[in-house]
Amino acid sequence: MGSGVAAREGNIRVSTATHQIDKPQPCFRRVKEGKGGVWVAARIHRTCHCTIHGGDDNAPHPWRMSCDRYPQLEADINGKPRDPYLVWATRGEKISEGHYLYLIDDREHAVRYRPESPEANPRQPVDFNSIPPPQF
Repeated sequence: MGSGVAAREGNIRVSTATHQIDKPQPCFRRVKEGKGGVWVAARIHRTCHCTIHGGDDNAPHPWRMSCDRYPQLEADINGKPRDPYLVWATRGEKISEGHYLYLIDDREHAVRYRPESPEANPRQPVDFNSIPPPQF
């Protein structure tokens, strides 16, 4: 049952992976910040400040098994700090690190070059009547 393999029952996709709501795990996710909004990047991670990998100045780096400290979980949605339990409990999907980086870069590009696009305003519902058609 806990193998994480997805199965199909009729037209419904059933995941057999266990997702314990009270035990967040480091991961990359995509979530929606508002009803009808676009997918945005979210992650749960540990940032370590140990002397083994951070050097003498304890520079921040991703936590590894060889670190001499076990830091608390941290989380962010669209680059803004959030509670890890909120991100874990938020309805969303696990994604790869590459997809996470794409969503972050797409948001930054939209804010800079397409401020009227839904990606630049992820908390607003998408109004398909006001979006210009794509130009090829």
